[in-house]
This record gives sequence, C-alpha cells and structure tokens, in this order.
Amino acid sequence: MKKIAILAAFPLHHLKGFGKAFQPKGHYATWLPQIAESWQSETEFEIHWLTGSDLVREPATSREMNQTFHVYPIASKGRATSLYSRDRREIQKILGQIQPDLVHAWGTEDVCGFAGVRSGYPCLLSMQGIHTNLIRYGLHHLRVYFQAALEAYCLARAGWVTVESEWGRKKIQPFRMGRPVEILEYGVHPLFFDACWRPTAQTPTFLFVGTICPQKGIEDCLAAFRDPRLAHARLEVFGSGNPRYLSALRQGSPPNVEWRGRQPPEKVALALEKASGLILPTRADTSPNVVKEARVVGLPVITSPQGGQTTYMRNGEDGFLVPCHAISELTSAIAQLSRNPEKVRAMGEAGKKRYREQLRAKVTAQAFLSLYRKIFSEFEGG
Repeated sequence: MKKIAILAAFPLHHLKGFGKAFQPKGHYATWLPQIAESWQSETEFEIHWLTGSDLVREPATSREMNQTFHVYPIASKGRATSLYSRDRREIQKILGQIQPDLVHAWGTEDVCGFAGVRSGYPCLLSMQGIHTNLIRYGLHHLRVYFQAALEAYCLARAGWVTVESEWGRKKIQPFRMGRPVEILEYGVHPLFFDACWRPTAQTPTFLFVGTICPQKGIEDCLAAFRDPRLAHARLEVFGSGNPRYLSALRQGSPPNVEWRGRQPPEKVALALEKASGLILPTRADTSPNVVKEARVVGLPVITSPQGGQTTYMRNGEDGFLVPCHAISELTSAIAQLSRNPEKVRAMGEAGKKRYREQLRAKVTAQAFLSLYRKIFSEFEGG
C-alpha cells in the first residue's frame, strides 16, 4: 500500500482527539476536513496528515477517519525568520517514521510547501493563495514578500503542482520552467448546499465576505454604496482585518453599510440565504471560497476579472465582471440587481446546477486520489 504524507494546516478542532481548543483564530482551510471525511473508507492508500500547533509541547498522534493525524509543536512567533528550521526538523522526524512514497504539501503561506520540497521525498504541491502575484498589488507586511520568495523556490522544485483555476495556472506557470500545472478544484462545505436561498426584496441586501484589506477591493464596495443610487440597498461586510485599517474604513463608511465581523460558516450561509448578491471586487484571488459558496447557494456575483473566480460565473448570465476601481460601473451593476428581483432570481439560478455538481467535496477527494495514481504510474513508467 502506497503511503501519502500530507503537510497541511489541518483545522484540528474538527478532530475528536483535539477539539475546540485547537480552533484557529483566523481563516482556515475549510475544504481539508471534507477531503478527510471523504477518504474515511479509502483502502488504496495509507494517508498521514502532518500539522503544526503551538498548543502542543510534544508530538501527538490521533487515528481518525481511517487516517493518521500527526501534530508537531511549533513556536508562536519567529518561525519564518529561521526558515522554519524547528518545524522542518519536526516534520522530517515524522516523515522518517512514515517513509512516505509521496509528500503532498498544501500551500505556500507557511512551512508546508517549503518543507515538502526540501524533504527529500517526491513532492506534490497544491496551491492556495499565490504570493508571487499578490505582491504586485499594494504594500504588504515583510512576511508576505518573504513567503513570495519561498513560493517561487517551491514552484521551481516541486515535482507536481496543482492550482484551482486557469487564472492561477497562468500566474504560476512561469515559475515551473515548462513543467505542467494541474487544475484541481477544492470543494464547498456541505452546509452551503443545504442553504435555501430566499432573497429579501424589501431591502435589497448584498454581501462582502473576506479579509478586510485593499487587495479584496473593499474600498470599491464602500464607494459604490455612497452613491445615492444605492441609498435603498444595504451592504453587509463579513470579515476581519488590520484593526487600524478596519477602524478607518468603518468611520468613513456610509450608513447603509453594516459591519458583521468575522463569522463562522453557519452565519455566512444564513446571510447568503437572504442576500440579493455577493460583491467581491478583488485585485488578485486564486479561487475565493465565498464565490463558490455563493454560486452553490444560488446568488448572482459581482466581481472583477482579476482572479480565478471567473471560473464560476459568466458575465451577464449569472453575475457581472467589473474592472477594479470602476466605481460607477460597479454601482450600476449593483443597482441593476437591487431594482429587479426577477433578474436576481434568473441570474442566481443560471449555472447553479452545474456548480453544485462540480464543487462537492467528494469530487475533490476523488480527483486527488486519481492524481496520486497518475503520479505513481509515472514512477513505474520511469
């Protein structure tokens, strides 16, 4: 039986062996638990997950869903400045015990990608955000530039790479030196499939969901809702961000904008049920989850052409593509939906069935199993 070691920031609070105390404070990869759940009857591969936590002092192991979860200790600060040396030592010890046939490293935002390509084992790298593209838009913390440099290194050295969208593939292909990049979609949490969409017509409500930062285009949203054409409509903002930046935005926001803060997926799903549309004027997103969630629920989406979210919508059919900073055009698109419930309903239903089939977690899980088989067949063929 082939062994797969997955290096990922698995949300440990989903495991019985760890619990709610291990819930991440910020955004986490909601699609990973779904994949693990889909693999619980898997017998073809021996699956091991490796995740770091600053809440453990010694390595811990939990056997759940017919898979093994290894948790290694990490420091709460100063990890990147040492090139994650302690993390990589802990990971390497566990890999030495497992002796995997393949290391699957998930993401370049932290240690996983770097540890994977430096492990000495065949490495598959699955992208989440794309730092080498993000740094082109606005100023960032020094750590973002550091991770972008590591990302370029990882992309050049990983044996295989997956990304969620064609847009993402085009952004990272130059770092691959002619080697292929697979497109493999990540699924949506099941609760969004259960949501019943009933938009509120009396006060048309639109949602912005994501990190509150300039790169997500939140300032475009606020500018649009200052326009008198949208005085009858409302914008609900879900997400957290830099406290100083967030405070400045809130002080200058119009009265028809409500700030909800960071909320769990259940609360976001309830808000999507009542909304007339999702607005995300992003500058650079590989494949934003919230757009997929909105399309599964059945909302129209107003977004920019700058990102992989264009995979899940067709301009004029199930939403609108508006260039970044085009405030008047953005306002007009929102106004069209706010004044026309029939158009909202028609756009929301367009393509909904297709996305609900495409974006299920079991589809993602099976696609990765197929990719593992393909990689091992290449070994045998070589």
